Amino acid sequence: MKTVIKSFKARLIFGLIVTLSLLVIPFAPALAQDSQPKIKVMTRNLYLGADIFKVVEAAQENPDDPLAVPIAVSELYHTMLFTNFWARAEAIADEIEEKNPDVIGLQEASQYFKQTPSDFLDESPEQATCLVIDFYKVLNWQLKKRGLNYTKFEQKNAKVELPMLDLKSPNFFSDVRMVDRDMVLVREDHEAFPVCADKYSQNLGLELGGADLEFTRGFLIVDVNIKGNDFRFANTHLEVRGEPGSPFRLYQYLQMAELLERLGGYTVDDPKPIVMVGDFNSSPEDEPGLAYLPDGSQVEYIPPYQLAKGAGYLDAWTEQDNYGDGFTSGFGEYISNPFDELTTRIDLIFVDPYDLTIDKVKCDVVGDKVWDMVRNPLMPRILRLWPSDHAGVVGKIKFMN
Repeated sequence: MKTVIKSFKARLIFGLIVTLSLLVIPFAPALAQDSQPKIKVMTRNLYLGADIFKVVEAAQENPDDPLAVPIAVSELYHTMLFTNFWARAEAIADEIEEKNPDVIGLQEASQYFKQTPSDFLDESPEQATCLVIDFYKVLNWQLKKRGLNYTKFEQKNAKVELPMLDLKSPNFFSDVRMVDRDMVLVREDHEAFPVCADKYSQNLGLELGGADLEFTRGFLIVDVNIKGNDFRFANTHLEVRGEPGSPFRLYQYLQMAELLERLGGYTVDDPKPIVMVGDFNSSPEDEPGLAYLPDGSQVEYIPPYQLAKGAGYLDAWTEQDNYGDGFTSGFGEYISNPFDELTTRIDLIFVDPYDLTIDKVKCDVVGDKVWDMVRNPLMPRILRLWPSDHAGVVGKIKFMN
């Protein structure tokens, strides 16, 4: 009798399990379809630490002075040390910890190398290889201290090496090499696949201290899967704006057109929603115009912001229900004046939803408040530093299927 009862209970339990599984399974796809795709992104210019165009100005204004460029490079190098990325990285890591973005686009993730004495004028000079600072390694160390782990994708852009005046060197000169990089960081709990990392085909070239240099810029495209939803993420840093009509405007136009063409090509073969971030050096107020080239010719250009909008991209900042000016650029070279103000919006988040519809967007500017400043270890009781010469932008975008 006990055996019969046990057998009956076993069949009853088995029957209940089968019945429940049949009830639950039909609802599983419906539950998956109900989830709303969303992504939180950040764009952050780390600031290379000094105004590199002061070196350009020195070369152009004093072409016959052999010390003009070395003195300007020395000022740049020591300004970079003064603006202390070792300290600023803590503030930027705090921003990332607080906002916890899925994907980050970094610009000016620089490296500095030094060589003493200088061999710049030798027939076969060697590259400076003594690492002074690697901005990414410093930032990543701060992230790991906070338990934050991101997968890195990088694009190396301009590599500029010039002599600087150095009275401690045996020949009174040292060489400084700066490597500019853009990066995409993807939070470790998301799958990510590199699509493309490349330099732009059109870049500004200048002669500095007898050397022909090209200020190469580039971009990265990475596919990211966030909780089962695929996104294409792009990060770039375009040429500086310059004044309306300057050649700078033409180069940034050509670079933006190239990036949009690349993204469009990938969309033809493998379409998915696109989030494009970066320091575009272009604001909503910029207008089309004519660039005046050194040979006297004129070429039409369209500002990058207008190009993106014309290609169908949405400006995440203006997709919010309510938003302010969103300024991100304007702090001074030494980033130590608490009264400095941001005056323009050039760090942007663009979105192409593809087959989705944007439900809600929430964006925040970070690193723009006085209390975001950090102590400068050189004079910690007196001096403080902004996290960068730019503010960052964090955007959370929620979609409807």
